Amino acid sequence: MNYDLYRTFYYVATYKSFTRAAAALFTSQPAVSRAVQKLEAELGCLLFVRAPSGVECTREGEQLYLYVSAAHNCLLKGEDELSRSADPGSGHIYIGATVTALYGLLLGHLDDFHKQHPAVRYKISTGSTNHVIEMLKNGAVDLAFVSTPCRAAKPLRTAILGEFHDILIAGQGYAALSGRPLRLEELARYPLVCLRQGMQLREFIDDFFAARGLPVSVDIELDGADRIVPLVGRGLGLGFVPQRMAQEALDRGEVFRVALEEELPPRQICMLTDPRRPRTQASRAFVHAIRGTFEAKDT
Repeated sequence: MNYDLYRTFYYVATYKSFTRAAAALFTSQPAVSRAVQKLEAELGCLLFVRAPSGVECTREGEQLYLYVSAAHNCLLKGEDELSRSADPGSGHIYIGATVTALYGLLLGHLDDFHKQHPAVRYKISTGSTNHVIEMLKNGAVDLAFVSTPCRAAKPLRTAILGEFHDILIAGQGYAALSGRPLRLEELARYPLVCLRQGMQLREFIDDFFAARGLPVSVDIELDGADRIVPLVGRGLGLGFVPQRMAQEALDRGEVFRVALEEELPPRQICMLTDPRRPRTQASRAFVHAIRGTFEAKDT
């Protein structure tokens, strides 16, 4: 195994650019191209395709990147532990989080922890719940913060940190809907902005409506909950979104909450850890702080 080839692959996949990868590796772009071509030949598959802003991973490239980034981060964590003392006030914390968990809970507590430990550095990777769980299982992150529904099998440990609510919002072009609670079956009359299938909020909504014998027809599908509010605000449809994520737009009057005769039940934000893998001193201190704040319940 040629580790240099995988190192080159890691930087190209991270920066999505041969030029930026070459700069990070202090080498030339042709050398990076040759290394990628050699790795592709050894693996027997294409790892990158051209994109308007550089390159993007193929499906095979994305699968490989998941493992290579995990190995890269494990090496960095090892260096970090050896080069620093056992002082939890320094070091690195490697976090994976869904957008909902990041904005709904994590940012505020990162701010508090950073004030107490200003020397700690963070590497935060976002993605779907399934992707974040895979990063934790592969050692790419120390901690994972996700929203339910999630399926984290043992040996992963799940600590429930708190609840939040998803609400239905609309732009001012749908002001007529502000006068009364809407029946669930009436939603079929309006365009719906929602996450794509396979993401937890979409799964939650699909299951909620299916249990009541109602279909869900989505007009605009997105891959991030943080993108729902801007599109709804522009009048492209109604959208379900975590209330905290919509709060600023609600306060500014860009969108309003559409009342439902039957509101969605609350969901939970959870912290996942893998007891099989060592964590940095800083990560252990952060877990202790989180648990102390929420009196987290393990499941």
